[in-house]
Amino acid sequence: MGTKEIPSQDWDGVCRRLTELRQEALLTVEVVRTDGQRDQVARNVPLHSISFEKTAGCSDQILIELGAANEKPARHVIVEPIHILLRPAENGSYNPMEINAESGTTLLTFRPALRADFLEGVRA
Repeated sequence: MGTKEIPSQDWDGVCRRLTELRQEALLTVEVVRTDGQRDQVARNVPLHSISFEKTAGCSDQILIELGAANEKPARHVIVEPIHILLRPAENGSYNPMEINAESGTTLLTFRPALRADFLEGVRA
């Protein structure tokens, strides 16, 4: 089982599916800048939602909201995503999800890892 790329036409559906199936899963968000520097944005914080917004211009966005259900969520925005890749983990699951964008790469590590069945209906 190798790395899977999620086709751009499926990004919205995958984001909605993650919000439905993995809400409250613990998420670590790490940004790898174009110079190679790594910044941890969040560590083991519950996923509130993840959404894809297609815009008329060239600034599509993936919005990640993190925090417990009773808190105001913290937000992380990925501007102009280029690729969404799923890296293989043990037992047929995936971790991390890698989102390449013009500003760098964001790694989303889910606890527990993403099982392959979350990809039902996706052409990855």
